[in-house]
Amino acid sequence: MKLLKRSILIFSVSILLFSFITACSPDESNELQGGVLAEFEVVGDTFKVWVTNPDTIQQLYDLQDGVSQANIPNGRIHHGPGQADHNEPWSWHLDPQDIEMAEMTIELCDGALWFIEEEIDYFVETVQRFCPWEASLVSLEDYR
Repeated sequence: MKLLKRSILIFSVSILLFSFITACSPDESNELQGGVLAEFEVVGDTFKVWVTNPDTIQQLYDLQDGVSQANIPNGRIHHGPGQADHNEPWSWHLDPQDIEMAEMTIELCDGALWFIEEEIDYFVETVQRFCPWEASLVSLEDYR
């Protein structure tokens, strides 16, 4: 009986210790580091893009500073809200490396955010890119 109580106590302490350690340890893969988070407004809705491509980061700062007219984020589109769920509530995100800022793009990759959400499989599998013509930069947060 004494051995059973000791085993239960050790098991309980182990569970509590494990719970405490996992709750206090940050999940590095779920944090934004080494890039910038750009927020864009498109026809009354907003979305966010996590960017780690150094050239695109410079393009974003040039746009923010008024020295560039390249206001269209043009990137490869993927399923899911992205690293650290940065593009919630949308169920898609743009690739943080395969993105550039453009002054003009083809119409095929343009669309309203709600349309992208409704047609996400088509955009990910067929179009493979998103480039909203009506995008305007709202904010930049630097995580470098």
